[in-house]
Amino acid sequence: MKKRKNRIGGDVHRGTHQQESKPRTIEMEPEELAGYMRRAEKKALPVITETQLGPGAAQMLLALYTQELVTGKSSLAEESAMSMANTTLQLWQAGYYTPGPAYPYTLEETLQDLQNGLKAKRDYAAFFQPFSPVKAEMPRGLGQLAAGIVKHPETQCWQIWMILDGPCHFIGAYRDPMTAQRCLEEIIVKARRGGTAFESFRLYRKLTARGVGEPKQIPYDMMVYLLDHLHRYTIQL
Repeated sequence: MKKRKNRIGGDVHRGTHQQESKPRTIEMEPEELAGYMRRAEKKALPVITETQLGPGAAQMLLALYTQELVTGKSSLAEESAMSMANTTLQLWQAGYYTPGPAYPYTLEETLQDLQNGLKAKRDYAAFFQPFSPVKAEMPRGLGQLAAGIVKHPETQCWQIWMILDGPCHFIGAYRDPMTAQRCLEEIIVKARRGGTAFESFRLYRKLTARGVGEPKQIPYDMMVYLLDHLHRYTIQL
C-alpha cells in the first residue's frame, strides 16, 4: 500500500526568485520528518535545559529546529512556524516520533501546557526595544532575523539579543540603551555587507569590550513574552 505524504511546514518559500503565484510546499513521509525531529531534539535539549523552557515552549523550539533542518534555513514567518509546530505535534501524537529519555516532558504535559496557552504572566514591553538605527541603510534582500535590545531585570544592563538558527543569543551588557543600540547597528551593518568569520569574531570581541560585564539569560517568562511579540523585532537584511 502506498504511503500518504504529509504536507510539511505550511507555506515554505524556495528561493528569493520564485515566480509561482502560490508559495510551494514540501511533501515528506511522516517517518522521514520524524527523523528530522530526532535530530532537532539533540539541538534543542541544551537550550531547553539552560533556559528552563516549559513543555509548550520546548515543543515550539523543537518545531523551529525541525523546520530549520527540513528547509535548510531558519524562518521567522509565524504562519509556517505554527504549521510546523502543529505537524510535529501530530506526529508525536500518532506515534511516529517519541522523544528520547533526556527530553524533560511527556506528550500529556505538552498538550496541557499548549491548551493553557503560552502567555507571559507580565507585560515586559518596557524591558524591550526594537532596532533603532542612526543611519538609514536599505536592506539588501539577504533574508531576515529577529533582534533588539533588552534590559535584564537583575543586572539592569541592556543586552543585545538575536535569534539565529533557533536559539536566542545575547551579546554584551551595557549601562545605557543608546550604547546597546549602536552596537546592534554595527552587527546589522556587518551582516548586510558580509565578511569573513574572523572579521565577525573581531567585531564580537570589540562590541563585548564596550560592555560592563557578561550578558545573562533572561527569565523564562520574559522569553515567553518575547516569542509572543517576535514580529515586532524582525529586521530585513
